[in-house]
Amino acid sequence: MGTRSAGRNKNHIGIIILLILLAAAGVCALFLFPGRDKVKRTAHISLDDATEIFLDIYREKYDSIFDNAVLGKLKYLHETYGITVDLYVFGQLDEFEMWDMPVSYREEFCENAEWLKIGYHSITEENPALDGRTFEAFQEEYARIDSAIRRFAGGESVAHVLRLHYWYATKEMVAYLKEQGVTGLLCSDRGGPSYDLDEKQAEKLYKSRDGRLKEEDITYYATDIRLEDVRDIEAALEEHRKDRIIVIFTHAWCFAENYDKLETAIRWLWQEGYQFSNLESMAR
Repeated sequence: MGTRSAGRNKNHIGIIILLILLAAAGVCALFLFPGRDKVKRTAHISLDDATEIFLDIYREKYDSIFDNAVLGKLKYLHETYGITVDLYVFGQLDEFEMWDMPVSYREEFCENAEWLKIGYHSITEENPALDGRTFEAFQEEYARIDSAIRRFAGGESVAHVLRLHYWYATKEMVAYLKEQGVTGLLCSDRGGPSYDLDEKQAEKLYKSRDGRLKEEDITYYATDIRLEDVRDIEAALEEHRKDRIIVIFTHAWCFAENYDKLETAIRWLWQEGYQFSNLESMAR
């Protein structure tokens, strides 16, 4: 009896020591690898008003789409940090329409479709909430832009998580987008209701830890950072350190002046262990 009891006590002590060592190892890992916890953390990067990128390619007739200055830098960031990017486009800019894009670049767009997506933003730069746009006009313009993207860039290049111009869409428009395969909408970076969300839903979205709200088969995401509004990007990111999803965007027309902030943000996210994503798999 005494011998067996002593053996059991030794076993118990050994187990306790092992548990203490495992706990200590876990604490050390947190200090050595901050941000790399078991909770998956995701970052979304996008450019609004991106039609001018395609206008430049159309005019200059480049050998490669990455001869465009913006796409060239985005490719560098993808190859260096593994970013994904969504480009949100108007259907028309000046005399150029997305349907004017030649199909000669289709293969290159398809080869990069895993990380480079193109999505509907609006038909023009006008505020859709003020120009009397009807649901029928919205349907027509969305279908035209979507088909143009599929024509010159392939179906795999089409973005299914969108940020609409001025965050405008009625319930009827959102229902139509869902029918077209849109799974997520990126909301305002300035709070308040976006699209068909009411005040209560918007408040719930912006108070949620991961900055998303799923409503009837579509997921709404809070946009966290607009680069042109931020002076100290690292300080802005520190404010979102605990966020499970960080959404960052800028506009194509001010990409060059905000590029350094963009690369700094991407490097910070990469070092903190965030995974770059177009959010499509999360929105399903």
